[in-house]
Amino acid sequence: MAQLHPSTSSICSTSRAHHLRTCPHLGQGSCRVLTKPHLVGRRAAPSVSSAPSTAESISARPVVVARSLFDNNKNGDDFGDRIIAALPFLLPLLDGLPYAKFIMLQYPFVARAFAPVAPLMYIYHAFPFAPFLVFLAVYNGIVNNTSLPRFVRYHAMQAVLLDVLLIIPQVILNDVWKAPGDDLGLQAYILAYNTLFLFTAVCSAYGMGSSLVGLTARLPLVAEAADHQVRDF
Repeated sequence: MAQLHPSTSSICSTSRAHHLRTCPHLGQGSCRVLTKPHLVGRRAAPSVSSAPSTAESISARPVVVARSLFDNNKNGDDFGDRIIAALPFLLPLLDGLPYAKFIMLQYPFVARAFAPVAPLMYIYHAFPFAPFLVFLAVYNGIVNNTSLPRFVRYHAMQAVLLDVLLIIPQVILNDVWKAPGDDLGLQAYILAYNTLFLFTAVCSAYGMGSSLVGLTARLPLVAEAADHQVRDF
């Protein structure tokens, strides 16, 4: 019988001992390797399907931002509620337009800007009790209508209070303080007309714009009173 070379025998025994350490289930007489030594201890690659998709998360961010700006808009979630909340601001605007006569003469572009409202203003002032009836309709139909959201009723209440604020200047300018004859008095009279119109127009435009985008407008002089008048039910 041929004998193995000593070096060959030592190599075989060393290789076998290595395989027995890495594969304990192998028998003593087995020299067959079941696994590749270079794969032992290597981690499996993560599954592609289990890894989060960075592209999908990045592409979803604009959608989330857009929904937060338009759908989840702090107050007015329904677009119909926004329209109802904006319409009552036509009441103080229509009552304040007669005080724009001087500023429209000085700046004709203001008259052109309010030209679309002219037919509505004509109908509004054509009947003696039309402003009062519209006022009652807004107050009873919207402000005191507890089935409507507070967002709608709060803006309607601000429009009503803004319209009430016009009563005192109207009485002063139309009945008490007539148009004076001297230049200084006339300039003060025109300034009072322009200030009253600009205040009413800016507040009405701000209230309508905020209502349409679903934000709560807090108008000067009337916001705190509207908070006390409109309660959550």
